[in-house]
Amino acid sequence: MNQGLLGKIVAVGIAIVATLAFTSSAIAVGVTHLICGEAPAASGIFSGLRLALTGDPTTYSLAGGCGLPVWQIRVADLLLLTLVAAGTVVGVVRWQRYRQSDQSFIADLRMRPGFAQAGEIRQHLSAKAVLRRAGQLRPDLARPTPTDVGWRVGRSRGLDVYVSIEDSVALEGPPRSGKGYRVLISAILDWSGPLVTTSTTNDNLTATMRMRQKRGQVHVFDPQGLSGIRHPLRINPLVGCEDPLVAMQRGTAIITGTALGTSTTNAEWAQASGVILGRLLHAAAVGHCTIDDVYAWGSSPARANEAVDYLRSGGAPGWAESLEATIAGDEKLLSSIWFGVQGTVAPLAVPQIRDALIPQPGDPAFDPQEFLDAPNTLYLIGSASGASAMGGFLGAIVDDIVEVARARALASPGSRLGMPLGLILDEIVNMFRWANLPRVMADGGGRGICTFVVLQALSQAETAWSRAEADTIWAAATAKVLLGGASHVDHLRDIETLLGTRDTRRTQKSWSTREHGHNTSEQHERRPLMSVDEIRRMPETTGLLAYRNRRGVLLDLAGWDDRQDAHAIRTGKRETEQEQQDVFRSTTRPRITPTPTEGVEG
Repeated sequence: MNQGLLGKIVAVGIAIVATLAFTSSAIAVGVTHLICGEAPAASGIFSGLRLALTGDPTTYSLAGGCGLPVWQIRVADLLLLTLVAAGTVVGVVRWQRYRQSDQSFIADLRMRPGFAQAGEIRQHLSAKAVLRRAGQLRPDLARPTPTDVGWRVGRSRGLDVYVSIEDSVALEGPPRSGKGYRVLISAILDWSGPLVTTSTTNDNLTATMRMRQKRGQVHVFDPQGLSGIRHPLRINPLVGCEDPLVAMQRGTAIITGTALGTSTTNAEWAQASGVILGRLLHAAAVGHCTIDDVYAWGSSPARANEAVDYLRSGGAPGWAESLEATIAGDEKLLSSIWFGVQGTVAPLAVPQIRDALIPQPGDPAFDPQEFLDAPNTLYLIGSASGASAMGGFLGAIVDDIVEVARARALASPGSRLGMPLGLILDEIVNMFRWANLPRVMADGGGRGICTFVVLQALSQAETAWSRAEADTIWAAATAKVLLGGASHVDHLRDIETLLGTRDTRRTQKSWSTREHGHNTSEQHERRPLMSVDEIRRMPETTGLLAYRNRRGVLLDLAGWDDRQDAHAIRTGKRETEQEQQDVFRSTTRPRITPTPTEGVEG
């Protein structure tokens, strides 16, 4: 046997025997003193161990007449040994469980060299770091707070982690990974300027609406009736379409946000349909018509001749002739072009949806200029699936607000909005294709248009945009936040590469029977900071931040109920939930119960 190994075994054995000898002697002395009132004299250092093993009472002597309590001492030894053994087993089991737990996994990650340390976070990603540019980013505020000039994305090394509002943020996490609970709801609550936020569900709205009402006006545009809000906003898509340029941009935006707009193979037909829809919007605006007329014209080329008349009498020069030529042209070509227009106006067949696009007398008008003047909030709730999909119209609303904000920024000092516009785009891929998102992600931060886009996976973005545009969105996000649970291996490999590598040291020992000795070698390796599997395994309370040219940051993510204002949020949430329940209860259709037929034999 190897001499080094034998020496270790002997050393461990001696330590165990010494410990047992000391412990058994202490027990013998203690029990005897308790029963007899005096301490026994030991005949040797192993007297207690010998007594425990053999029960020989001659190992100790007493001056008085009391006999040595042998069986009591041996029972105490046995009890102690049992407790130690049980404690050892429990300790080993718990240690093994800990080694397999998320706590051990995260503790191991924190110890790895390669993640940003406290000093780097304090210098570049702390509250003080984002406040350094507050004078330029928020000149309207005398005493700005960190959330006025930054997005808080979590904690790390005991510090709050912020990224500047100049940064475009991409949050990627699979369904049920806690995106809303741990990140988005807090982002919505903390944003101090005008805010547009999208979602296919009402979870974020329910938790934040009452709190946002304390900052400014809150509008909910929900033509499909998904939010349960009692008085949702009505928006007239014809406002401003008297201007041919606005009509053309809006028609293109509406088509782009539909299923046809997401198709790369039908891009030419989508463009042609956008031109036709822009002419119809312009005709309705100059003819003082409503969305009902646009629906009628878009559903049938024959009825669109009415739009030609309006264009001829008050529209842009040449638009009437162009639309008339299209209607009277080749039937196959007309059918292909009008297919996109018909699909776009198809949701307007639902009276509820048309009603949402026709403001009634006394309804508050939505003006993008006024919206940008204060920390107001617009919730856009909708779905891109089903016959009532409103993605195109939702996308046009975002497009209008952003274009107004861009024009205002260019007219402002430093070409930047004094009060930045926040865009928290949750589930945007499942709502509509916003063609301007790659551009806004790339240059919006410099204009005060701050984007926080939320994706379930990068591949999901490729279904709405092209692969190149999806890559542009990801690359333009100077702050990338990744949650655990992702399963797209190729993308996880990209994340693995993005995080970088770490130096590891491994010691190997080899034994030789011929030379009666061993050799020790040390190997240095460069391994990924986190492997693909480790990125996937991150628990819900942990996230990754890749920020500009900084090292990766391991984030601790807490839910909104850990915030200081959690009580106020809960109160507002309960009030909103009650309103939603009342609305849904009043709009639920009565079930039709069939009348039993008499005299029918079963």
